[in-house]
Amino acid sequence: MQHDLIDELQMQIETRWAKADLGKSVTLSRVRRDNGSTHVEVVAGRYDIVGTERGHETMRKASLSLTEASRYYLIGMAAGHAQKRELEDRRVPKNAPLTRYGPTDDGYSRWNWMAPAIETMGRISPSLGEWATEYYSKILRNSPLQEYEKRNANWPIPHTFE
Repeated sequence: MQHDLIDELQMQIETRWAKADLGKSVTLSRVRRDNGSTHVEVVAGRYDIVGTERGHETMRKASLSLTEASRYYLIGMAAGHAQKRELEDRRVPKNAPLTRYGPTDDGYSRWNWMAPAIETMGRISPSLGEWATEYYSKILRNSPLQEYEKRNANWPIPHTFE
């Protein structure tokens, strides 16, 4: 029974990720590897996503529905692709000023990967796009974009994110 539910989760992730048109989906691990990566356990018909490292459990997202568990992996893949793109496209601004923390501004902005991740989730489904928008909105309410991030943004920042 356990493998059947994990197979169902894998199939949902692959089917939904195919709509993003960004390559292969992650392959879910069913066993702990103790290297910081996650694996999936089924407990009482629900999904637990568990991270382990060096013999210790470092993270557990417990009792997730099929939708919640697939969303966890989809946002991770969307953000991963967006972060790779952000890094490849990043350019140091001309006459780059020092940041508030001292080092020279290197052109980084979290918004340059958050916006494409939201867009990717929206391509998968409008409801996932709405969820991703709210997800990153909560993050930015707790840790707003810095002035250098706003200045370096290559994507328009909606007023709700400023």
